[in-house]
Amino acid sequence: MEHFAALRSVLVESDNRVGAAAILPTARQQLGHIAGYRRAARGSLRDALLSTEARWAEFAGWLSDDMGDRDAGEWWLAQALTMSQEAGDMEFTAYVFARMAQRASDAADQDRVLGLARAAERAGSIREQVRAFAAVQRAHGHTVEGDTGSFRAAIDEAHHLAAATGTDGGGLGAFCTTAYISAQEGEGWLRLGRPGAAVRCFGEALDAWPETYRRERGRYLARTAVAHAGADEPGLAAAAALAALNLANLTRSVRIQREVAIAGRQLAAFPTEPGVQQLNAALAASAASS
Repeated sequence: MEHFAALRSVLVESDNRVGAAAILPTARQQLGHIAGYRRAARGSLRDALLSTEARWAEFAGWLSDDMGDRDAGEWWLAQALTMSQEAGDMEFTAYVFARMAQRASDAADQDRVLGLARAAERAGSIREQVRAFAAVQRAHGHTVEGDTGSFRAAIDEAHHLAAATGTDGGGLGAFCTTAYISAQEGEGWLRLGRPGAAVRCFGEALDAWPETYRRERGRYLARTAVAHAGADEPGLAAAAALAALNLANLTRSVRIQREVAIAGRQLAAFPTEPGVQQLNAALAASAASS
């Protein structure tokens, strides 16, 4: 189990640099190995292997989503939930419910975001970062309802929880830093029709974002472009979108490419803007090569 945990950490880091397409086949292969050990084990060892398998299934779901295969992403995440519950791993169950809320915010069933976030909180994680992640999803649920006050309160709670982790930078939910929460606050302001506030939050997040996390940097650059476009700042939007597209091509992230395409459609109202023309040419070249 220590081996599988260490290998998953290596692959998570690799995913940030080279993208999901290069990692997913290995993740599926390792899931087969873990399942084999789990079938042969009994008692507490079986539960521990099942909990390990749940973590790898959630990872496979994340990779599938990034490659644009949401059906596979949903299937893997459902597997992770049932495995973690069967193993009695309530810490990871809380995390998976929060991940489900995260996915629902980008899907047609946005009305489920708040309920899934509350399910994550009811699971009772003792890790501040997992609780912060759940609070972020609760904040997104409030944006679906248009409740600005509750959104602010949930984001403030998430910031407080993330700050309370101190130097504990590892473990489950370690990505849920103050920079991540600032980026998620930007997403919320976009949903609430406040692109100017979203630009500010995305800027704060990107200023603190680790350079090695190229794929996520690309994603939030793309969202920054959408926010600038919403604020009628086509030059700044095109520059951010071009930077995001470069990272999308490097990491082969379908998710980032789709976000950049959204910004491109928003910028159609500014066809003579030089930056927009450059972006359109880059998008056409990217589409031709894919």
